[in-house]
This record gives sequence, C-alpha cells and structure tokens, in this order.
Amino acid sequence: MTVAPRRRCWVVSPMFYDTKSYRRVHDETLAACAGVGLELVFMVVDDSAGTDEDVNGLADLTDVEVVTAPFNLGHQRAIVHGLRLLADRVGDDDLVVTMDSDGEDQPSDVPRLLAAIDSDHSSLALARRTQRSESWSFRVMYTVYRFVFRLLTGTTVRSGNFAVQRGDSLRATIEHPTFDLCYSSSLLALRRPTTMVPCARGRRFAGTSRMNAQSLMAHGVRMLLPFAERIAVRAMALTAVAGGALAVLLLVLALGIGSGSTLRVLVVLTVLDAVTFLAALTTLVSLFGRFDQGSRTREPGAA
Repeated sequence: MTVAPRRRCWVVSPMFYDTKSYRRVHDETLAACAGVGLELVFMVVDDSAGTDEDVNGLADLTDVEVVTAPFNLGHQRAIVHGLRLLADRVGDDDLVVTMDSDGEDQPSDVPRLLAAIDSDHSSLALARRTQRSESWSFRVMYTVYRFVFRLLTGTTVRSGNFAVQRGDSLRATIEHPTFDLCYSSSLLALRRPTTMVPCARGRRFAGTSRMNAQSLMAHGVRMLLPFAERIAVRAMALTAVAGGALAVLLLVLALGIGSGSTLRVLVVLTVLDAVTFLAALTTLVSLFGRFDQGSRTREPGAA
C-alpha cells in the first residue's frame, strides 16, 4: 500500500546575528504546529554573509537548512533570496511561512495563519497587526507613516513579513520585479486573494534590534516603491486639484481687489504656484524612478 507523502510547510526566516532568538523561534514553532498535520521544514537566510560564527551552532537542527546570503541584503531582500531558491522545490499544495527570526512574529500565531489560508481558500494569509510593543514615540511615527502611505497609495498598511502562501501562488509571483524592492508591501501591491489574520506583535526573545532611525526610514521608502505607478497617478491628481484650487483662490482675490499692480502680482504668484507644483511632481516621479531602477539590481546568484 502506497502512503501519500505528508504535506509540507516551509518556514523561511531572515537572520542577522540572531541565532539565540532563532533557536527559540524554531522550537516554539514546532511545538505550536505539532497538531496541524504538516511536515515542517525550516530555512534560515544568514544575512551576515557568513560572518556570524554562531550560525554554525544550528548544524544540530536536522530540519533547518541554512542559506548564506552573498552579502548583507537587508531582511526584505533576504526573504526574497530564500524564497527564490526554494520556489522550484515547493509543491503546489505546500504552504510557505515567512517570519522574522527574533520572536516579534509570534510562533503561537503560525497555526492560525495556516488554518486561515485553508479555510478561506486564499492564496495568501497576512498577519494584521493589532498591537505593537514598541515605544510610544515609534507608535506615533508609525501612525503618521500609515496616514501618508494611505494618502499616497490608497492602501492601508497593517502587515509586514509575517505571512503564509500556497506553493503554486509563490512560484507564480516570486519573480515579479517588485519583490526586489520590498517583500512586505509587494504582498499587498500584487492584490492576490488574501485573508487577514489579527496578530499582536511580540517582543524580541533576545538581544536588541539593529535597525536604527535611518534604516527604518529607508525601509519606509522601500515600502512605497512597489506602488510607484499608483503614487505617480495619485500625485498628479492631487497636484492638479491643489494647484487648481489655489489658482482659483488667487483669481478670486485678484478680482476682488481690483488693483492693477496687485493683479499682476497675483498672476505671477499663480504662475509660480503652477511651476512649483509641476517641479515637485517631476522631482517625486524622478526620485521614485531612480530609486526603483537602482533597487531592482538583484544580488549575485539570484534566480
């Protein structure tokens, strides 16, 4: 009698000098998923490019495959690097989990994401953040960023890397060029059938985050890049509306004042206003174009 092979669940995590935390992530994920009926296989993308000697300590974990990044890719591109290496090995019905290696993506939430993608027959399940453990100042800045993101893209962002995908959907989309820019926001930009699962963000199991303010700002910009075309269209619309409204206001003021010299001044201001808006729009589109082009250069050895 032939026994059908067990359905696999691949758990892919980027890691940058976080071996101690990852061991706990690995063990707690195994424990949490003990009853889900899947064979768990883990992949760690060592984003230290082999300079973290502690990674060698994972050799005793027989269900963990360590992939060494060619250089420091950053956690977003490290995830994509691992997924592209994995794509040809994933079965259509397999599931692929992407989660951080520090414990902020809580292992106890993995079974709920797995259950959601099966019950809703979606191709993607995303963890929707309901609570964050960062400082109040970070949460204020994040709220402002979410408002700006919504204004520029028309999309609300409340998710990150913590996700589950079906194997066939992963293979169909992972070569999309926006993944070279940002993994987490590309999951939103591609508009696949998606189930959102409420998940609170946890605290790091060990150590401290190595992301500084500059890194966070760069990540914020990268999250916008997969929406570059949408941002350009919305920027043109907003520019036209704002410029037109101000021009009408200046014209009304000019007609109301009636002074020839004042009228000429206001006409000049109106022209300057239009030129300024066009220059701002051109700069925005140019900036995104340059950033987009530079960010699409793939790492050596990528599929």
